[in-house]
Amino acid sequence: MSRLFSLLLPVALASGCAMAQAPKPIEDVEPEVTRQVAAAVANMALDPAAEGAALLRACPARAAPPLELLQRTVDGEERSYLYRTRCGKALLVSATYGKNRAIKRLTVKAE
Repeated sequence: MSRLFSLLLPVALASGCAMAQAPKPIEDVEPEVTRQVAAAVANMALDPAAEGAALLRACPARAAPPLELLQRTVDGEERSYLYRTRCGKALLVSATYGKNRAIKRLTVKAE
């Protein structure tokens, strides 16, 4: 039975089954971090050479996009945040803060 379940799970997830629902926003207890990430995303949209710039073209120019916090995790001295924003379509923004309280890694991908 477990073999059958393991074969069906990827099919169910790929087909948009209820098990694969998008995560719901959680309470944002660090609004300053969210503002910093939004500003960094706005700067990324202005840099045509940035990795996620093409996805951000539908965002209003020079405006920090509104972010919904979906997940916050801590791994030692690093904190990782996952946000959702909408710039034409839903995008996921992932930000990692290092021990110096600065953005260490920032990525944007389609949801």
